[in-house]
Amino acid sequence: MSDKLNILRQLAIPFPVTASFRQQATAYASQYFTQDAKQRIYLNTLAVLVADAYFRMLGFETNLTKPERWNAAHRLWNQANELELFGLGNLECCVINTDKKYFILPSESFSDGFGVRIGYLFIEIASSEKSATLIGFLPAFHPETTDAEVAIADLQSMDDLIDYLMLTLEFAEKKITYLRDWLNNVYEGNWEPSMRDLQTATCKKKFQLAGQVFEMQLSVSKSNDELIFIRVNVTSANGFLPEGMQVSVPDESDIYTETVNEAANLISIPLELSSGEEFWVELRLGETFIREYFIA
Repeated sequence: MSDKLNILRQLAIPFPVTASFRQQATAYASQYFTQDAKQRIYLNTLAVLVADAYFRMLGFETNLTKPERWNAAHRLWNQANELELFGLGNLECCVINTDKKYFILPSESFSDGFGVRIGYLFIEIASSEKSATLIGFLPAFHPETTDAEVAIADLQSMDDLIDYLMLTLEFAEKKITYLRDWLNNVYEGNWEPSMRDLQTATCKKKFQLAGQVFEMQLSVSKSNDELIFIRVNVTSANGFLPEGMQVSVPDESDIYTETVNEAANLISIPLELSSGEEFWVELRLGETFIREYFIA
């Protein structure tokens, strides 16, 4: 665990907490009645303001201007820790202590509250309240978010967060196939049902790539613990896949690629995803490629 924490901290982002941030957080926290609530809202607001400044510095559009965002009476006992990124959704900003190895997600974090949640961003506020550190994050669909207690060592890095947000932006601009619809006998986007039993739905679709015709087939099944099992099969109308052809899928923060290096008639890739997780399948031949986007 110490090695994982060390790597996480090496990739963490230090960021200043300005006097203006402290003044805004104090003014907002003063609307709450109890001292515990005031302190919690004060730190949460500092974290949101730091995250807002960081993402705007990177070129992301954020939104902290909603009147209800700063109205304590409207929000009641909400954690007041969400940052909206335009075109993406909300990041929940969670304040963590430097000496803690675990974080308890507040129960409010399990409701959609003020919009679609895309993940949880974990931030340390220095005791001086003059600096902060963006430690890491968890995507909303991550298995660790199904329990209230999260190990800090299990967080993904800030580098992973940027990759995740860029992929989410890419998905926002593309036609997405929702695989859970297949399990309910709903099919779109020229996907043709090919096989079906009580647990598995299989669909196929033909693609033209570099003057050749290929078929992509996905089989989808759901387990009892909300995991989605998917198998991606790619074949060629000519019988054999051309040498050098590649089929790729995202693999956590990396990309997994199968390459045809010798005569083959099939590429088959199994996937195990969380319900609601985004992924894509890319077929590439030379400089030409196509990419299909899915949500499990």
